[in-house]
Amino acid sequence: MKFRFFLFILLVTVVSAFANDLDFTLVNQTGRSFEGLYITTSDNKDWDANLLLDGKVLSAGGKISVRFKNDTNSAMWDFNLVDDEGLSVTFDKVKLAGVDTVTLKDVNGTITAEIE
Repeated sequence: MKFRFFLFILLVTVVSAFANDLDFTLVNQTGRSFEGLYITTSDNKDWDANLLLDGKVLSAGGKISVRFKNDTNSAMWDFNLVDDEGLSVTFDKVKLAGVDTVTLKDVNGTITAEIE
């Protein structure tokens, strides 16, 4: 019994070591599908590569896990989402440390992001 408990604690510790405090789930509660998702540090003037690879789409009602490299750190991040009709939505200076979920919502025709 003690060995199983030790093994459980070891497993939790190892998994925690590989998780980054910036990792989060992006939930799309809008009626739009997004083909482009770009995230970069707020002090970077260029968008990094599209995170939706190989024709992947964040569909209406869908969600994806966003993972960062373990050595990644920045206080503020910028997001840019591009939908299948070319609409571009940008969120500036988002603090991701400790965030579990970012939920996209359509509020009276404006795309908003709820940070949890």
